[in-house]
Amino acid sequence: MIIFAINLIAHIARGVPIKKNVVCNQFEISDFMQDRQKISPNPADCLYESNNEYEIPNLLLEKQAGKLLLPLVAYSAFRPKSSAQTVHFYVDDYRFNAIWKNPAKLLNGNVISVVEPNTSLFFTTPIAYGLHQIYKKRWIARYWQECGLLVYADLNVSSKFWEYNRMGIPDGYNAFATRGYANRHNDLQHELDIARDISGLKTPNLIVYGGGSKVKKFCYQNNLLFIHDLMTEKNG
Repeated sequence: MIIFAINLIAHIARGVPIKKNVVCNQFEISDFMQDRQKISPNPADCLYESNNEYEIPNLLLEKQAGKLLLPLVAYSAFRPKSSAQTVHFYVDDYRFNAIWKNPAKLLNGNVISVVEPNTSLFFTTPIAYGLHQIYKKRWIARYWQECGLLVYADLNVSSKFWEYNRMGIPDGYNAFATRGYANRHNDLQHELDIARDISGLKTPNLIVYGGGSKVKKFCYQNNLLFIHDLMTEKNG
């Protein structure tokens, strides 16, 4: 109990909100530690099934992430020997270029769950290139699932790619993440609508990373988990 209290205080000090039934760590729910023992870097060499004409791989319903396991770290700060249990990619693209060559790196630490890599897709991005990026992130996410990791589907793409980005996410999936922006409230609302449509739930399991006070208010109004982005707060 003392160890749990110390860790809880540490998480609050770092600006990570603690909400009942939404955020947990290894001292609260020991069942998740059993998942760690099932992780293997050697999945079968095979082709993944797809629900779309572009053959973007399907995510596995049985390997969707649940509650947010702490500590949560950006991939740029991840180290194999760290205590991080969840890793996200809401950082500059160049900071995780190496993951495409060595996706097994995340399997060498204590990681149990991961957010799909978030590559930058703008309205000016050609559709062909955007599809390539979506394929890459969904393929690597499925690979991680086959290895035993639990996955949050990334919804943070330009409106031009909203429909393409749904490909490979099966109906009933209920583990999502996105990046919040103070000046893109309508986009966040649409991403919430996408998560609702796919999950079939009014209150889906959607994590929103950063975006400041306006995004934080939106999350509380919609019972979503808001995670502070310290860089956003520092800059504005």
